[in-house]
Amino acid sequence: MGKTEMDERGRVTIPKEEREKAGLRSGDQLQVKATKGRVTIEKQVDLNTFLTELRGCITVKGDLDPLRLKEIWRTAP
Repeated sequence: MGKTEMDERGRVTIPKEEREKAGLRSGDQLQVKATKGRVTIEKQVDLNTFLTELRGCITVKGDLDPLRLKEIWRTAP
């Protein structure tokens, strides 16, 4: 686990070792989520990459509309 400090403008530098472990690169889009006393940063997945990695996991006849997929995921237990 790396240590860092937030500056007066709210910027945080993620230590190089942690960036490498997470596969983060300059220019990557990140999602930031704050909960009580904790901030989570995750690499935002490109929709096309996500759908490519998902191929074969869900079998349906014809094309699967991304909004339909989102609906399926919301109702999954």
